[in-house]
Amino acid sequence: MKRHEILREAKKQLAVDLNGAPADFDHPETQFRPIADLPGRRPFHRGEPAFEMATFGRGSVISASSDLLPRLRRELAKLDRDALWSQPFLRSIGHYFLPDPDALRKLPFPPGIRLEWAGVENMAELYRFEGFSNALGYDLAAPRPDVLAVSAWEGERLVGMAGASADCNMLWQVGVDVLPDWRGKGLGSAMVSALSLAVLENGKIPYYGTSSSNLASQRTACRVGFYPAWVCSYGVVFLEK
Repeated sequence: MKRHEILREAKKQLAVDLNGAPADFDHPETQFRPIADLPGRRPFHRGEPAFEMATFGRGSVISASSDLLPRLRRELAKLDRDALWSQPFLRSIGHYFLPDPDALRKLPFPPGIRLEWAGVENMAELYRFEGFSNALGYDLAAPRPDVLAVSAWEGERLVGMAGASADCNMLWQVGVDVLPDWRGKGLGSAMVSALSLAVLENGKIPYYGTSSSNLASQRTACRVGFYPAWVCSYGVVFLEK
């Protein structure tokens, strides 16, 4: 797939998640949509009160429970994008990255590293290794199952893990964990690059998410060949009115 085709698929998926349309993200004004559990949405917990907001850099889409929507329209409809995303009720903001097929490349692994691959059929074998929760969900029955993983070994010692979860039909989320003494040596970036290329070979789209403050993780995404694609809120605290 080309970069614009990958971006189009991501917009289609977030439109399903937020009960909107892909074109909503290109609209100059903020769009408000009632929360709905549409078929194919990514099964993330919405929290209470139910609220989600996302932007690909132009228009923003707000999806919320019907009792909240009138207040949100009244208070937020006239705000520009930057003012909207600076509201005090936004507790957590996630940054999400998509691969640029022309930039995504296979990075070299540090010397002394051995790789092992795992698919769905042997994923449970990895769950006995604790401490890799960014890469693994540790739940075979999860609504976002682990489907592909690559582990990095220094001799018989597991030092890194990158895993992909099937968040929906087309988008597989990539996460990575590296032990402290192996950080800063290029291992995390190499694992993310290898796994992302494998996801694409499976006909799926890898995407990478991190918090706004995790600059090291964001640099990893950019180093591999991902680019910032969208921002979304995943935690809010509303003041009673």
